[in-house]
Amino acid sequence: MNILIEIDYRERDGGILEILRKSNIMVEEKRLFIGDYLINRHIAVERKTTKDFVISIIDGRLFSQASRLKRYAEVQLMIIEGTDLFYTGYEIDPQAIKGAIVSLSVSWQIPLVFSKSPDGTAEILVMAGIQDVKCRDEILKRPGRRPGRLQTRKLFMLQGLPGIGPRIAKRMLERFGSVEKVITAGEHELSCVDGIGRKKASMIREIVT
Repeated sequence: MNILIEIDYRERDGGILEILRKSNIMVEEKRLFIGDYLINRHIAVERKTTKDFVISIIDGRLFSQASRLKRYAEVQLMIIEGTDLFYTGYEIDPQAIKGAIVSLSVSWQIPLVFSKSPDGTAEILVMAGIQDVKCRDEILKRPGRRPGRLQTRKLFMLQGLPGIGPRIAKRMLERFGSVEKVITAGEHELSCVDGIGRKKASMIREIVT
């Protein structure tokens, strides 16, 4: 199963890079534009230890990071790692922690997953990649027949563009008809595709020119 997990180089001390490298998946270490991990080029994952989660509530970083995830990532996920969320040693009302969790889940609509350890976090990342591939395969199917290899390659090629996952790639190909027309499309034309918008269109034009 083709799963790619890109890891921000600043996460190398978390121990997860080494764990993932032992798995039968593709792993790349690089500087990411958003999130700490990027799964299959379109699922942005923000990983926080329990202490970092609490500190980010106190200093106000949490919701600015949530805003960045929602603005630039097609799919978002936040992982909270550790077992002492309410006993980190920092002075904070437990209700503030609960309120932040509810706000992220309900108001920001960012899924939260809890992990006890780096091993658990790595397992969640791999599981998310597997589920994404299964979902992508379903999207690529056509009633009564399997998609041709050429069509599949076109969709995967478009998914190499920043912020483009299988759903948006499919919309782009349906709108423009070919990869060539997508690549040569102007920023305004790209921004008209549902799920792209002006900022993502600008990022795509920067890559292809």
